[in-house]
Amino acid sequence: MSKALLTLGFLSAGLLSAWAGDDKEVEEAIHRFKKGMNNPSAPARATAVTELAATKSEKTAGMLGNLLGADAEPVRKSAALGLGGFTDYKKIVTPMLLAGLTMNAKEPKVMEAIFQALGKLDDETALPTIHKYFDDKDSTVASAALLAAAEIRTVGSIELIMDLMKKYEKVKDGAKSGGGGGYGAPGVPGGGGDDKKLKLATDVLPATIKAMQVISKEKWTTCKEWEIWWKRNQATFKIEKDTK
Repeated sequence: MSKALLTLGFLSAGLLSAWAGDDKEVEEAIHRFKKGMNNPSAPARATAVTELAATKSEKTAGMLGNLLGADAEPVRKSAALGLGGFTDYKKIVTPMLLAGLTMNAKEPKVMEAIFQALGKLDDETALPTIHKYFDDKDSTVASAALLAAAEIRTVGSIELIMDLMKKYEKVKDGAKSGGGGGYGAPGVPGGGGDDKKLKLATDVLPATIKAMQVISKEKWTTCKEWEIWWKRNQATFKIEKDTK
């Protein structure tokens, strides 16, 4: 047998041994996970989920994805956050997380965890869905979507964020002027709807500022400053992705 064939044989044997070791590690992690999931305590089960997420494989990713639509809120959150670490499995994990948004439409804290995971995955294919949640009526969801897009960092998110920023700045200005722009001041009888709009604007505006800072690497803190910056830089602005 030639030296080259012998070398190839040794390499193949080494790879098979490594794969066998990986399989064993995955199976052991799954065994521990299943044992932990028998615990009646939701926080304990959430811990079991976090521990499983430390072992990365298609199989463990699938098990975590299945939990996004099942079990208690702490368990779902742990599953979502855990999937954010599966950067080598984006093609299977991103669709799971996007489906999880629909399954958890009435669970804003779980949706927040899903958006955090999507931001960590840095998968631009998720952006069309993420963008749809910018103007969600729940401030937790909207803010999380904005910050997820910020982590992914694309020019395509900027004008959407700017539009939302200007919209909510107008809401706040209207409240200060006693109802200008079609919005009433808080506390006006019968103005409950306006109060909700003002609260949403107040809660989400900081996330729009933070998102712009992360994407642009600039430090402006007001809507007016961002408008001036974007008007000056829109034609030439490019994003250099951080090396990860």
